[in-house]
Amino acid sequence: MTYIIREATSQDTKEISSFISERTGKTISPLHIENRLHFMRENPNESLYVYEEKNQILGTLGFRVRHSADTIFKYSEISVISGDEANNLPAAADKLKSYAEQLTQKHDCTGMWWISGSEKHKELHADREPLGFHETGYKFVKRFL
Repeated sequence: MTYIIREATSQDTKEISSFISERTGKTISPLHIENRLHFMRENPNESLYVYEEKNQILGTLGFRVRHSADTIFKYSEISVISGDEANNLPAAADKLKSYAEQLTQKHDCTGMWWISGSEKHKELHADREPLGFHETGYKFVKRFL
C-alpha cells in the first residue's frame, strides 16, 4: 500500500481532530489542533507528522527534541497514535516509529523516548514492548550511545 508521512498542516486540523477524538474517546476541537500546530511552527524542537494512505490520515507522530540541562545528552520524545489493530493498521504505527528513529538520528539525538498509549492499554506494554527499548514507567527509552 502506498503511503506518505508528512508534516501536518492547518488544512489537516479537522481530520486530525476527528482521528484523535475517535481513538482517545475525548473530544479535541480542530481549534485546539490548530493552536498546537501554531505553537509547533514557533518551536523548532516540536513537530507533528501524519501518516496517510489514499488521502486519509491513519496515524500521527508527535516529535519533540529534549535537551538535558545537566548533561550533554539530547533525546527525541515521540508519541504515536494510529488506527486500531482490528483494522490491521499496526503497520502505520511501525512506519511512524521507524520514521521517528530517522528523525532522531537526523537531529543528532543520543536516544529516543517513546511515550506509549493510554492507561487502558497497560496490559499491552509487556507483550508489545518495542525492540531495543526498555520500560521506564510510561516511557520506553532507546539509547543510541
